[in-house]
Amino acid sequence: MTRVCVFTMDVASSAARADALFQKASDLLGRRPDELCLVGCRQTGPVDSRIAAYLPWVDTDDYNRVRLANVLLRLAETGIARGASSRLALSLCGPLLTEAILATEPDALLLDVKWAAHLAPLLRSAFAGPVYRCDDVRVVPSSDSQWWQPDMFAKVSIVLPTHNGSQYLRQSIESCLQQSYPNLELIVVDDGSAEDIGRVVDEFAGDGRLRFVRHEKNRGLPAALNTGFAKASGAFLTWTSDDNYYQRDAIERMLRFLQRHPQIGFVYASLYVVDERQPDAGVRVRRVLPPADLRRQNSVGACFLYRREVSERVGLYNPDAVLVEDYDYWVRVASQFRMQRILAPLYYYRYHDKSLTSVHSPEVARRFDAIREQHRDQRKEQPTEEQPKEQQGVA
Repeated sequence: MTRVCVFTMDVASSAARADALFQKASDLLGRRPDELCLVGCRQTGPVDSRIAAYLPWVDTDDYNRVRLANVLLRLAETGIARGASSRLALSLCGPLLTEAILATEPDALLLDVKWAAHLAPLLRSAFAGPVYRCDDVRVVPSSDSQWWQPDMFAKVSIVLPTHNGSQYLRQSIESCLQQSYPNLELIVVDDGSAEDIGRVVDEFAGDGRLRFVRHEKNRGLPAALNTGFAKASGAFLTWTSDDNYYQRDAIERMLRFLQRHPQIGFVYASLYVVDERQPDAGVRVRRVLPPADLRRQNSVGACFLYRREVSERVGLYNPDAVLVEDYDYWVRVASQFRMQRILAPLYYYRYHDKSLTSVHSPEVARRFDAIREQHRDQRKEQPTEEQPKEQQGVA
């Protein structure tokens, strides 16, 4: 799969020229891309539903700055003080544009703006792949040596904690073991279930990648996660729930992203939502928001992958953060590592009457607020230091 991201001022106008952009990308790459997606500053009209088109996410706190940057970029597009306008605009919104472009998982970038000469250096410093400009006639087709190749020997460890979750456990295990990326291990941790979890796990006994651990007493999800990761041997780590399941290429795509971008420590993807409480609602997509939104809510969701270095530096899941152990961990990760989202949905998140979200919804909200305030207070207590530009978040 070869995916080209086209950056443009207006996704609607570029979508109308999709065939020409496909041809331009084919000429530059020396091969026809399998997929073309669009990222733009605005959308002035409808876009064919068959074309993936995205606008950068804008924090309400930064709305005025981004609005000014948009005006400057439109001036640059018309040729008015192109260099000065685009440079000032990118100083205001460069990280925001870069984040949105990387979120499309591109193999190559095609810049379809008249100020591409000023944007290209910014993207080349953040993206491990070819960056082309529609206005640059000097560009020659890329050679195979320019294409990044993944390391297929890296092991991924998946921890699957469960407590009386046998109803959907089989599907969850299957989705892990049937991943398109085979070099993985799955560690199922039975956290003191009254149900016979071992009977379900035994159905997969022929797969040597599966390991089973049991707590004699229920100790809570954070403890189950810590038990599982203590036995994990992978260079990349994740965990999943006993009532959710992966898309077949989820692990492969997240692993490729992290390997391609060594400056990023943690990646997470959008979700398909399956609500069994409303069976006629169908499956819908929930797009995840950028890491900058973590200060307000759990923008990471349930599909993610991170480097072992993250675990070694951030430490264990907090046993005092039951029901919000994930959000507590993500905020701690964000304080030390760069995170990045993937806009494509790679995971199926199930709502049902017995899910933790349904049973403990008010308590989750209360504990979430407590964790958010706790980390906010900790940030206030820390000495102020100038952060590297790539860590400053959305501009």
